Amino acid sequence: MTQDPLIGRVVDSRYEVVDRVARGGMATVYRANDRRLDRVVALKVMHPHLAESSDFVSRFRREARAAARLSNPGVVAVYDQGSLDGVAYLVMEYVEGPTLRNLVEAGPLSVQEALSLTVQVLRPLGAAHRAGLVHRDIKPENVLLPADGTVAKVADFGLARAVTETTQTTTGNVLGTVAYLAPELITAGDSSPRADVFSVGVMLYEMLTGEQPFRGETPIHIAFRNVHEDVPAPSALVPGLCPQVDALVAALTSREQPERPQDADSAAALLRRAQESLEPAQLAVRRTGGQVPPEGYGADLVGRARAALELNSPAPSAQAASTPPERGSEPVAPIAEDVSPVGQRTVSLPVGSIGPAGTTRLDTSLARHNTTVLRTKDPAAGTGAVTATATATQAAAGAAPHRAGSPSRRTVLVAAVLGVVGGTGAGATWYLTLGPGRRVSVPDVTGLAVAEAEARVKDSELRWARAEDVFSDTVAAGVVVSTTPSPGQRVSPGSELTVVVSRGIEQVVVPELPGHSKDEAAKLLDDARLRLGAVTEEYSAQVEAGRIVSCTPRSGSSVNHSSAVAVVVSKGPRPATVPDVVGKTRAEAEAALKEAGLVLGQVVEVSSDTVESGTVVSSTPAAATEVLEGDPVDLSVSKGQQLVTVPDVTYLDQKTAKETLEQAGLVVQVRKVHRPFFVFRDVEGTDPAAGSSVKQGSTVTLKVYS
Repeated sequence: MTQDPLIGRVVDSRYEVVDRVARGGMATVYRANDRRLDRVVALKVMHPHLAESSDFVSRFRREARAAARLSNPGVVAVYDQGSLDGVAYLVMEYVEGPTLRNLVEAGPLSVQEALSLTVQVLRPLGAAHRAGLVHRDIKPENVLLPADGTVAKVADFGLARAVTETTQTTTGNVLGTVAYLAPELITAGDSSPRADVFSVGVMLYEMLTGEQPFRGETPIHIAFRNVHEDVPAPSALVPGLCPQVDALVAALTSREQPERPQDADSAAALLRRAQESLEPAQLAVRRTGGQVPPEGYGADLVGRARAALELNSPAPSAQAASTPPERGSEPVAPIAEDVSPVGQRTVSLPVGSIGPAGTTRLDTSLARHNTTVLRTKDPAAGTGAVTATATATQAAAGAAPHRAGSPSRRTVLVAAVLGVVGGTGAGATWYLTLGPGRRVSVPDVTGLAVAEAEARVKDSELRWARAEDVFSDTVAAGVVVSTTPSPGQRVSPGSELTVVVSRGIEQVVVPELPGHSKDEAAKLLDDARLRLGAVTEEYSAQVEAGRIVSCTPRSGSSVNHSSAVAVVVSKGPRPATVPDVVGKTRAEAEAALKEAGLVLGQVVEVSSDTVESGTVVSSTPAAATEVLEGDPVDLSVSKGQQLVTVPDVTYLDQKTAKETLEQAGLVVQVRKVHRPFFVFRDVEGTDPAAGSSVKQGSTVTLKVYS
């Protein structure tokens, strides 16, 4: 092999070229030593034969300016630029490690790895978008994975353009790797941040499945599918992949620009929310089959990248700051030394080449493949003639170029594809705009009231069909919950759009809970599709301990299903202490008992020589006795001293008179008196006299005749 003349040379008296890292269609990348700063750098030198093209020189310089505008650890830095023997070069950050392409070729990534790596890619893209730049060539070859385990780096801003510039390129060509190009880039050259988001979405699909979403014999075929087909759900190839990841890929790769996140920052936020919402088992899902990674593979992204390099190449090679165009990143014939992976095709498509008008030109770079470049002849030669030109790879293999007018079978096939897809005739226009190939986008009517949604569906040339209404916890009654097909899908005009409308949140009735135990209440609530909420306890003299006193919301009321119902459980009567009411009036005693949570029981009047009438003499239970709230307390109330009337015993004999007085509660003292003449009775009388009121127990003198 001929020694590269640049190896060993010192460029600009500063950069000593050590060896060649890679060579592509646009430039050669070398590893060099920066003598001034004593560091390893990547030297990217444009091929001399391209120096005459102002377009390529502009792109080369634009890469330097674009990278210089960004200050982000995820962007490969450009240190310097200059000219060597009339050829432009860039001095860039040297990143040692594999590319994302190497990683994916070793086997699909797990959901966790794919999402984490995608977020790393979106961060520098977000910085670019905030700076007003669109990368326009995001692909696995342009994502570098440093061997030191730091964040992934995005390279090759050579296609970057300011968002404020015209959305179409000045040459009318769309540059980029066709598998990752957004539909609007292919059809109209519209390069907005959403185009980068689409490319990232395709990369995410590829990381999960290990393959690109669309395959085709030619780049134009893949481009056609990008424009007219939705990216498939990765779960079709990855068993066990959760619907959230499918939805995430669909959001990033929607063919309708407004339905994608508006920029990389928005997309990164979407991915982070997805990561946070997924369970560990969902994040660990990985496609099996095909190439099986070695044991322990995937412990971390850097370890996986290193294992991938050991598996697929003799030794890890240093990756230059910009992925060499060997991956097919330049719109020119490939160079024999290119080592592009199979299926990677970078194309230059005229704006609208997949649309219904104009001449189609296809420049492809396919390493290790015979590549045919088709161009229309000069207009004077006629509209139907094509010139087929063999690539350098074919020339090196000894294959003679095809002559005009004698295309090979493959050339004829490609020309036929171009004729249909590129719209070289009116037939393609009719097919895609008026014929059976015409498609309309399903409008997003979720969240709209029925009347408004129905009008919008009919305006979209679709037929309205209403499915059975459903309850919804998040969508108000009378508002569309979902549609089939889903919003953004492309369907034939007149197709039926089935709409599901919300009935609002399902209402249920709170069952009768008071009087039941807590366990019984929990079962009643579960049967009613409710749940037991807060449980509190309180004393109740009316409800048995352990039984429900009340509930909130109250029994019989209508509430949202699955609502919590709080209950109050009885602790039984509250403990109470009998107050001291002795010496109080009956009214005062009754008030004191009520204040203590007790009730007045039986009231008995008793005589008392010491306690004033109407005053409590005693209580049962006695004062300070522990009882329960609501218990009765009996009272003995004084009716004062007991008075008795001295009975008349005048005509009784002495014995009977004494017994009568004693029976009246009196103490009898007998005193003899002289009997007058002609008095025949035994008792003269009493002192106090008969009929007098005296205290019970008083002494009464019984006067008897002697």
